[in-house]
Amino acid sequence: MSTNAKSFVLSFGLAVAFLSTMVGCGPSGISLSGTAAVDGVPISKGKISLVPKPNVDSPTAMAPILDGEFTIPADAQLREGEFEVRVSITADRAPRQELTFLGGGDKKSVGKALSKALKDAPPAEENFTSELDVTGSLDDLALNFSRSDKS
Repeated sequence: MSTNAKSFVLSFGLAVAFLSTMVGCGPSGISLSGTAAVDGVPISKGKISLVPKPNVDSPTAMAPILDGEFTIPADAQLREGEFEVRVSITADRAPRQELTFLGGGDKKSVGKALSKALKDAPPAEENFTSELDVTGSLDDLALNFSRSDKS
């Protein structure tokens, strides 16, 4: 075999090895997607977090919940194991049209201004937790929480 042929074979072999390595470097995590509801009603807006239990070799994975649906992609690098599932829900509220300032004045006007400020305050976040054993990718995970089970 000539020197040029040997160089070509060596170069080709190195290129194939390099490309094989690159293909293997893609996302290797687990993907999860599904629905989340409270008392049978889909969560319109919130977020989901999967926090690994001790001794689970995985990062925490988070995703938004919109119209009851969520997706944690494989590139989040989620691994198999036991997780605490944390779901936070926020209600939509129209933005405030005006600012409320409290100045001097009588108790009635101050009380009215405080009442308006509280009414316009952003809604409280509602939180739920559960546990999940992740054993592989899922695309139809259904998470259902109940307000009566909250502590």
